[in-house]
Amino acid sequence: MPVKIEYVAIDSNLGLNSYDLRILEEVLENKGVFGTKILLLRFSNANGKVQEVLESYANFDVSEELENKANSCDIKSIFDHFSTLEGKTLTGIKEKIRFGKKILYLDAVSNSFIRKFVSNQECPGFWNLAVGTFCRHECLYCFLNLTMRIRPLCVEHLNLSRLKSNLKYFNRKHSSTLLNAGESSDPLDNEPLLHIWNKIVDLVRGYGNKILCLTKSKNVDSIPEADESLRNTAIYSWSINPPDVVRRYELNTASSEARLEAAHHLRDFGYRIRFRVDPIMPLNLMDALSEGYDIPVQDIDLEGYFKLIDQFDRIGPEMVTFGTFRALPPLFNFLRDNSFKKGSLVKNGKRFRIPRRFRYHMYQRLGAYSQDLLGCHIAICKDPSIDLTYSTLKGPCQCMEIS
Repeated sequence: MPVKIEYVAIDSNLGLNSYDLRILEEVLENKGVFGTKILLLRFSNANGKVQEVLESYANFDVSEELENKANSCDIKSIFDHFSTLEGKTLTGIKEKIRFGKKILYLDAVSNSFIRKFVSNQECPGFWNLAVGTFCRHECLYCFLNLTMRIRPLCVEHLNLSRLKSNLKYFNRKHSSTLLNAGESSDPLDNEPLLHIWNKIVDLVRGYGNKILCLTKSKNVDSIPEADESLRNTAIYSWSINPPDVVRRYELNTASSEARLEAAHHLRDFGYRIRFRVDPIMPLNLMDALSEGYDIPVQDIDLEGYFKLIDQFDRIGPEMVTFGTFRALPPLFNFLRDNSFKKGSLVKNGKRFRIPRRFRYHMYQRLGAYSQDLLGCHIAICKDPSIDLTYSTLKGPCQCMEIS
């Protein structure tokens, strides 16, 4: 299960808009954050409405008044306040990352919710819908440790009035676009606490766009049965590995079985389902690489992956995407397992990867098996040096709509 939220910080700028203030009230009415220690960040340009709401629901602490959120002064105040409550002094980035997973920051994002992931030699590009950042899972290979090292706590953007205006502006040029809500956070990670995911989907639906929810969670109980409109709006995709890989590398996530059950539930509710098997990390291959000895490609143990694909068959996904471990050089400062060593990997473009012969073999075996069994769209993520019949630099992949 995810790391438990013990602390909640709330942005007073949420009181600048009555729509956003009502969302905060509904979050408090759900009582999901009750029992946590609550900190109100009072920014000088805000009013006192958030404080009034909090006084109606819970005891809380008030920080010193902050001028603005530039230079991460809000993040510093959050860490200083809550680490003091624990009697800690956080000195390093890794320590802040671990501590930050216990903190939920309900903030009012000041820039756009919708951001372009710029296309490059590894990816055709897609539109990211940043509903939040970071998550409470502890995947030992996670790239977000590098991406979010300056703001390493769990953030949910509650000022959905800004999302409405962003969508209105975006749709002047990009109507009916698929927006990826799983690039910078797990969108369902905090759903039992907040109950805001359906509001986000409704806003996207209202403007004629589509939304992709990529998750490692099982938190689907609040999602309603799909009518035709919802089916044409929301796609649910699970990042998933076999159980032994999950137990070793994907700490504090839902089990493989729970993710499959959640996918099956939403399939029965009428939603479109995808799976992302990424990163593929057979344990005997990872151990061989880390210990510095070679292994014939035919000896890679893929049995757990074949069994996983067999489970996909009873759900009927529209797409399965495969990927393997890849890391920009600075990420190795944050990786928490001896399997990940630069010396056992190869530089390919800007990233370190598992040697190509292993990647090609795994893609070929798993892709062919999936095509024969599932008959759905098969994709490869961010690996342009692999040239197979289902190479997705020539067509849609996980973050894109199927044409």
